[in-house]
Amino acid sequence: MTAKVQPARQSSGSFKRLLKYLTEERDADTGKPILRGDVVVSDNLAGLDTVAVQMEGIAFLNPRCKDALCHYELSWPPGERPTRPQWIDCATHTLKALGYRDHQFMLVAHDDRKHFHIHIMVNKVHPETFKAHTPYRNWLTLDAAMRVLEAKYGWTHTAGPTRWDEQSKQAVRTSRSERNALRSARQLPTGAAAKYEHYHDKESLQTYIRREMAPRVRQLLIRGNVTWDDLHILLSKAHLRLEKGESGGYTVLATDHNIRVKASDVFRNNFAGKVKRQATETALGPWAPASTYIQTSAPHPAQHSERNVTLREERKAQRRQDRDALMAEYNQYRNRQREVCRGITADGRKDSKNLLEVLRQQKKEIRASALSWPDKKVLLSQAAAHSVLEVHSLKLSIQKRRQEAFPKNLRTWVADRANEGDARAAAQLRGWRYADQRNQRRLDATLEPSALHIGPPPDCDSGTDWADFEQQRLADQQKQQALANQIAATRIWTINRKTGDVSYMLNGRVSVIDRGRLVTVLNQDEEAIVFGLEMAVQKYGSRIACTGSEKWKRMVTWCAIRHGIFAQFTDPEMQGAFHQEQLLAHPLQLRAGRLHSIETRLRTEGTEDLIFTDETDASLLLSSLQPAAQSRQLLEILKTSQQPEPKANVGGKLTIALVRSSTGQPAFKVSIHEGKRQEIIDRVAQLRQTAYLASRNNFRMPSNERGGR
Repeated sequence: MTAKVQPARQSSGSFKRLLKYLTEERDADTGKPILRGDVVVSDNLAGLDTVAVQMEGIAFLNPRCKDALCHYELSWPPGERPTRPQWIDCATHTLKALGYRDHQFMLVAHDDRKHFHIHIMVNKVHPETFKAHTPYRNWLTLDAAMRVLEAKYGWTHTAGPTRWDEQSKQAVRTSRSERNALRSARQLPTGAAAKYEHYHDKESLQTYIRREMAPRVRQLLIRGNVTWDDLHILLSKAHLRLEKGESGGYTVLATDHNIRVKASDVFRNNFAGKVKRQATETALGPWAPASTYIQTSAPHPAQHSERNVTLREERKAQRRQDRDALMAEYNQYRNRQREVCRGITADGRKDSKNLLEVLRQQKKEIRASALSWPDKKVLLSQAAAHSVLEVHSLKLSIQKRRQEAFPKNLRTWVADRANEGDARAAAQLRGWRYADQRNQRRLDATLEPSALHIGPPPDCDSGTDWADFEQQRLADQQKQQALANQIAATRIWTINRKTGDVSYMLNGRVSVIDRGRLVTVLNQDEEAIVFGLEMAVQKYGSRIACTGSEKWKRMVTWCAIRHGIFAQFTDPEMQGAFHQEQLLAHPLQLRAGRLHSIETRLRTEGTEDLIFTDETDASLLLSSLQPAAQSRQLLEILKTSQQPEPKANVGGKLTIALVRSSTGQPAFKVSIHEGKRQEIIDRVAQLRQTAYLASRNNFRMPSNERGGR
């Protein structure tokens, strides 16, 4: 067994990101998230859905602990797979050894690699004492625990800093001579190479040269009349080059990756130690570096250059042909799927007409019957109601079939083809990645050093494009007053046709630039920061990353609180300042912030069902459709109902139901009716604007130090 401690991220969102990585993966057929691995949570956690929230809540109670997340991994060699009780016992043993037995923790078992392994996520802050615990030299404690578990279950011994002593029945430290002898016997990598293989589960350059090239070099130097050129030619075939340092040592360079290793580490029989190095130099003669001819491994420089140019042009032409053929296939696929969608729509219209014709015939038969008129009215009403339900069901079926048959976008289609083994699609994906990297370098080179840059977190992809939200935002701005009206009235935008950047002018000067991956705010005017914040939240979601001076960050947190903009900052200091501002803020500002969070969820989440674990958020959403007192009364009725899943219809726009988790904690599931989402969004936005204006009338301007001006 082996254990490795993952480095800390020092971010308030680390628990959520790690939880998502450990427990969530995409289904290959549907693309929906599914549970990854076997999960076990500690007794002091409510369940998997609340792990991150509970851990962050406990960590927040210890402000001195800047890094409350501990994450380490236990892995078994290929061929060994413990049972579920065994790996749970192993994790419990390591938690006890590290002093985390009573802390909040989660275990996740993964079997998606050649070796079985489990991840342990621990909260360093104790849930009762709120004290943070960081064990000293935890890697050594974990390695000793591995030796105990190997002896307990009879598993294969793995080399490490400790070994199992049969006489004392405990793990003891291995001496340096023992570790060196073990490495020499097994030719194990050392230093950075060992860490690379340990953490990346890949072979290092040092291991590759020892396995492939060291025997060839040893056989070459055994022969007589060997020169340095012979050695350089041998190494150049593997894209390696031998270089001599100023102090007399030698290094091996991987020419394709610009990575170096010591020759004494990989060619130990010929370059390790002063005696062996002098013997090699005596056999090869005076040192001579590799010539350009040998480095390029070509018969002649002129022929090599000409051949490379010709080959390069041929490969470029072949890639162009493959790309054009791939695009032609995608266009055929897209046109074919569009025809399928049009056929589904035509069939739906035909079926709808048939249903209406059936209803018309039923009405004729009912009217022609010998029943009394009151009985006829009842039958006519029942027939009409039944027909409405059938038409509604037909519309939903058509919509679902169209969504399933709707053509995928180009990148998704190419990625699917690459997964199927299409080499052209894989090459296109690589080309897009290189283009994205070039664009990112160009973007970094053009960023203003004294401006504020707002973007998504490093572990998340960009969300909705700003252009998709522009029309709705313009409609909302017409309802706003004061500062929002000033933003809408003075907004003038221009597009850079070379870079695609969209520049917005406020008060007669360029203030905000939308660069796609980043939103840049150029001046510290209040309306510019608010405009940039709203744009970033709609593009990237509520979690955003801000880069800029401390003055910029103070202004951002202050504007977010004052204008009721709900945001979660990846910078711990900004998030802490945001919480401090919330404590001093007007209650109506906090209300506006909650409404902004609800509005963001309604705009960004595509599902019809929304889960609210906070009763206050559910009450605010209902208050946008009916009086607040009636909303609170409705929630109390749902909580006290004896039905298994009580629900209620609110104004014909949504249905709210009470759901309970396995621990009995209540939550509210809101199901939005078809075609009512935009109306609800407008109601929530109007209520948020009302709360914002009411709080602004009584808002006290901050001091220069607090406002960051």
